[in-house]
Amino acid sequence: MRCAAIIIFTFLSLQGRADSFLIFEENGKVGIKNQRGDVLVPAAFEALGWSDGSFSVIGNVTGYRLNHQWGILNLKKEFITQAAYESLVYAGADYVIARKKINPSQTKAGCLNLKGETKIPFQYDGISIHGLRAIVFNLNNASYRYGLTDLENHVIIPIAYKGIHPLGTLRYAVENEAGKIALCREDGRAVTDFKIDSIAVFDKSRAIIYQNLNQGLLDRDGNVMIEPVYQSIKILDGDRAKVLPHHEWFLLTEGNKTQLTLKAEDLIPTEGKVIYRYSNKFGILDSSLNVVLPAQYDAIKPLQYNYFLARKKNKVGIIDSKNNPVFPLAYDSLNVENQIIRALRKTEGWFLTDINQTFRSQKNYQRIENPKAQLYPVKSNGYWGTVNEQGIETIHCVFDSLLEISDTQVLVKFKNQFGIISKTEDWLVPPQPYPLHLINDSCYLQLQPQNKFLKNFRGEVIYFTDNVLHFKQTFWEEYLPDGTLKILDYQGRILNRIDPPSLDKVEEIFPEREGLRGIKRDGKYGFIDSRGRLRIANRYDGIGEFHEGLAPIKLIGKWGFLNSQDQIVINPNFESVENFSHGLSIVKRNGKAGVINKTGKYVLNPQYDSITHQSNMKLKIHKNGLVGLTDQDGIILIEPRFHQLLELENGFVIVGRDGKYGLITNTGLSAIPQIYEHISYDRSRNQYLALKKAEWKEIELDK
Repeated sequence: MRCAAIIIFTFLSLQGRADSFLIFEENGKVGIKNQRGDVLVPAAFEALGWSDGSFSVIGNVTGYRLNHQWGILNLKKEFITQAAYESLVYAGADYVIARKKINPSQTKAGCLNLKGETKIPFQYDGISIHGLRAIVFNLNNASYRYGLTDLENHVIIPIAYKGIHPLGTLRYAVENEAGKIALCREDGRAVTDFKIDSIAVFDKSRAIIYQNLNQGLLDRDGNVMIEPVYQSIKILDGDRAKVLPHHEWFLLTEGNKTQLTLKAEDLIPTEGKVIYRYSNKFGILDSSLNVVLPAQYDAIKPLQYNYFLARKKNKVGIIDSKNNPVFPLAYDSLNVENQIIRALRKTEGWFLTDINQTFRSQKNYQRIENPKAQLYPVKSNGYWGTVNEQGIETIHCVFDSLLEISDTQVLVKFKNQFGIISKTEDWLVPPQPYPLHLINDSCYLQLQPQNKFLKNFRGEVIYFTDNVLHFKQTFWEEYLPDGTLKILDYQGRILNRIDPPSLDKVEEIFPEREGLRGIKRDGKYGFIDSRGRLRIANRYDGIGEFHEGLAPIKLIGKWGFLNSQDQIVINPNFESVENFSHGLSIVKRNGKAGVINKTGKYVLNPQYDSITHQSNMKLKIHKNGLVGLTDQDGIILIEPRFHQLLELENGFVIVGRDGKYGLITNTGLSAIPQIYEHISYDRSRNQYLALKKAEWKEIELDK
């Protein structure tokens, strides 16, 4: 008979000699051959190996399946056990975990050796072998309880715990009902109290523990090598480790007195509260930075009414600042607008409700979109409709898409055509092939390839054009190619017509400022008045806008200023100028920035890389990558020696250089030393919030 292709290889080391075994198939049954092709086990079985799909031969022994049941045989064709087990999985060394029915309604797990002897009786719901110990568990009152036995079923740890996990080096993490963990030896003796939140597998006889969101280090005898107070720990070679403390925040006065300290990775101010992040968990502080809700959530987002969107274990809900559940943490997604909630359970779909759950939409939907004009677009079975704020489906889900929604009308796409319906689903414009656009309650725009038609809802054409249109509340504008602007009402009547300036050969017209607007004609620049009359002849190479009675003009490559009487009041001596503000203009000469007044006199000599106006009339001066501050008279208040500078309303300045921040007076005197990575100002309390970031440091471990 023809043999099927080889499907599994395994290697066995036995008495110093390596043999390989092959699974082969004949007539839908499988057997085993050796490397030479000799048949060791005839093809008479449904499967060989183990019920988890793996194949191995251990000490000349493997598993077999007959009549959908499993047993053990050897390569001498001897049945070690009958095929009496529902599953059979090799567990390492000389042991196999088996499951079998002990009565018509109950299946239990036990442990056999490769001789077929029962080592752990069939009295457990599950067993896992770890070295010379077995973690066993049973279902009790709808939850599993775990214990530890040896391989002779002697109880080492009673079956009374929420979980037991092997950690290597003959140590086990035992979890009690409160979710706290104790470290136990292989003889069941606890070497720590139940105070650990979680513990990693031992590495070099040391394990990182997690306690109250902090990390520490424990040896295998339960001795604390590093107290659990750190954000993160890395075990290094030898007797060394690296630790990362938590960032520290300080609430300071302008006299540098510390009013409060707080450990956190991030602070996120919200209305009346502060969200804080600690070891990648989120909690809530009050406005004085006192803990209101300890960090415990994977994410927190502020909502209205002192509510917060919270996420934990990939489920979201709504809580208040005291951690009272407002909306259960049982959803895959929540979107909240005011007090209306769009909620998603992936197995059910989207539904609409409110924050008090006083109503629920009549059914679930594939999607619920953001509200438009008090309606929520919804999708069901691939089609779109709407529900109102009470969750009632006001427009049935029969449309291809909802393109626009106004207070009274809905622009829809239906069977690949365009139409307009009322909010009671009456057709105002039946489906037709051309795209439409809602204008107002009385008319709409139809977009055909060559023209745009403004129509009323009786289908009558009010106006048509191919020009650019802008629609306002009570009128609309049409822009003609020659620059003419027509203003019309929604009956198509012309309300006003604004013609372009009548100057001949005008190449460019600029916006009006202080009654004059710039023009370009014959390649030169000048100014006209609002009636289009030439007031300043076009003889300049460049111009700017009028500000404070003066406008920049360019002659022979240099910039100066003239007044509205066409008098040059500041000669063109500058490479660039800015418009006058508060009587000052920032200018550049020989590549350096300075400041002049309206007489052209220097207030600040041109020696800076750049200068910027401040809203309080002061000036920031920039030089060699550093920034300083002057008053409006050009008096230096702070020399340019900082990378960042933020002037406050209270007479102080937050400054930063090389990533470190502090506080100085607006005359340059130090108030808070420049040692922090961040400083912000709370105006309402006249306090400063400063951050000192933690850095990794290496420590020696006690042997």
